[in-house]
Amino acid sequence: MRALFLLIFPHLLFSQGSLVLVGGGGESNGGWSDASYSWALDQSQNRKVAVIYYSTSTSWIPEYFMDLGASDTARFDIDNLTLANSQATYDSLMNYDVFFIKGGNQWNYYNTWKGTRVEDAITDKFNQGGVIMGTSAGIAILSEYIFTAENGTVYPDEGLEDYNNPNITIENDFLNIFPNYIFDSHFVERGRLGRLLAFLKNIQLINVHGLGVDDRTAICIDSNNIGTVMGSAGITIVEGFVSSNIKCFQLIDGQQFDFNNFQVINTNGAFQLNPPNQIEYQNYTNTLLVSGSDSLEHMDDFLTILHNIQGLVTDTIYIYTSNTNQASDLETYLNSLGLLNHKTIDINIANTLSSYNFSSPKKILFYANNWNTLNDFLNNTTNGNILKSKLTNNTTITAFAGQDSKFVGTTFCSNIHDNVYGSYYGELEFEKGLNLIKSSIFMPNTYDAYTSSYYENTQSAINWGMMKDTLKYGIFLSYKGYLNIWQNGNIKYLTTNGTPAILFTNNGTEVDTTSSYVYPSQNFLRQITSFKELSINWNQNNWLTYWNSTITGIENINTPKGKLIHITNILGEQTKEKTNTPLFYNYENGGVEKKIIID
Repeated sequence: MRALFLLIFPHLLFSQGSLVLVGGGGESNGGWSDASYSWALDQSQNRKVAVIYYSTSTSWIPEYFMDLGASDTARFDIDNLTLANSQATYDSLMNYDVFFIKGGNQWNYYNTWKGTRVEDAITDKFNQGGVIMGTSAGIAILSEYIFTAENGTVYPDEGLEDYNNPNITIENDFLNIFPNYIFDSHFVERGRLGRLLAFLKNIQLINVHGLGVDDRTAICIDSNNIGTVMGSAGITIVEGFVSSNIKCFQLIDGQQFDFNNFQVINTNGAFQLNPPNQIEYQNYTNTLLVSGSDSLEHMDDFLTILHNIQGLVTDTIYIYTSNTNQASDLETYLNSLGLLNHKTIDINIANTLSSYNFSSPKKILFYANNWNTLNDFLNNTTNGNILKSKLTNNTTITAFAGQDSKFVGTTFCSNIHDNVYGSYYGELEFEKGLNLIKSSIFMPNTYDAYTSSYYENTQSAINWGMMKDTLKYGIFLSYKGYLNIWQNGNIKYLTTNGTPAILFTNNGTEVDTTSSYVYPSQNFLRQITSFKELSINWNQNNWLTYWNSTITGIENINTPKGKLIHITNILGEQTKEKTNTPLFYNYENGGVEKKIIID
């Protein structure tokens, strides 16, 4: 009798259905989307597709599915509560095997469909073994935790600055067909790593993970919870929020992830990438300040720390530049902050100047430099050689601001702002930097608050550089933050100040580059990489990390601040603790905290 029951009701054989999560971007007949959309049809019983939307839709998606071999398609434009709650709507939907939820605004889906028969239809169809697809905003509503966008979108810089931003509206009372996850789309194109981390921090549950899908890419998750990536870019999975060393998996076309056991199970031809296990710093102990901002108005704390806190207030800051106009603006800004001890050196005419301008400084700031000019000066001129030796003489306080911050690492992307589609067209180029922080690549102003046009470049360049030059560390700098790096013995300490940076660490893993085209006729590949596993360090509190020769990566440590040495005001003058006044607390471990005690 039991066998007869199963034969009459075959859908009960399925414990759950399948999911196709598409990161957005226009479908391409004959291109990137064919594989994943055809996969959805192949998982269904009758190849019948319902295209569901909260407004008026076009015939393009239904026609595309028919071209791929669907037996029937229909459009369901469900734009009001009455229609969403209709039993007739439910009954009509349940005649189809594949539900395709279009993009747009996930708040419209959540606000219109929550608690209705449409929600019931999607849940029931999935539980009966159907295929649920979503693209762009359509995938945001399919995870247990949903960024509803009730108050509008959230940009990555906003999320990094405040994970309790009022625009971060997260609910877990809708479909819940994929528990313990929050989904995001257009991931690399819109630089959404920063906001996915903020979402996870906002949720603050170790068992709730994040999944970001790039545009023109899909992950197809079968009824056994095995996901296969298909398309021109990749997906990123970030484990539930922990204090440090967050696991991150980045996969590309053909690679697979086991969601039951939270692990990569197929890297499909990737190669092993092992950066150096030991990184020694015994011969380089200079204090180093690295600003993430391109804008002077976001450098106040960075410049104040350099002028008043590091070294002596009376020490002149020597500003080395190849662009005296921009350097003049910097000097004017310093003066407006009451920071008066500074001097600009034009490296274009450096060989006509006294060597004293290069041998005497105790504080150095690089700003608005053309790399070719700066590199030639440091390596091929007498005064340049003198200045270069200062960078590693164990005493000179060295700072980099604006785009000069990328020169700090081993490798940097040299044309990040030449073309907004640089990464998309595979045109990003890389050069060797100053290697002050070994085996690293830095990205200043990763998430520019004034334009999102370069987000795919800035987010993907870090991974590509780490892969290309076998680097251990990738550092995404924030436009309202800066790093303070200093030495104690053979240990190098790092604090992030202001809006936090994001640190990627590769402790040895399998990597690959995408080999799937957007369109069959194109002759370029996107600069997207896979990493079987990375670790992420990110926190909105000042975190302390270290590099030294005895560890294999970056670890968060809880180093005591030690004794408070003194308190200074914004002018660098020692003072007593006061209320309603910005003050700098200087500790014996070299750390500095900015505090304002509100009365």
